Amino acid sequence: MTNDGVVVDEAIRAAWDSYRVLEKRTSAKERQQAQQRVQAAMDAYGREEVSRGTVFLVGVLTGFLMAEQDGGEDRSS
Repeated sequence: MTNDGVVVDEAIRAAWDSYRVLEKRTSAKERQQAQQRVQAAMDAYGREEVSRGTVFLVGVLTGFLMAEQDGGEDRSS
């Protein structure tokens, strides 16, 4: 985590890549690349930071889905 409490971009990407590893439609080559990116993020920032990235990503996606369910937001402004 950065000094200002922001999750590093690579940790968020690793969270998404973790999903891609589990997704059955992901090709073997893409799965291998995703695994390498996850491992590189854990090596560089630690497992805890990658976990924070996962929580952040889930929170953002949940917020988006809840906004959609509530009729969405006015995105024209």
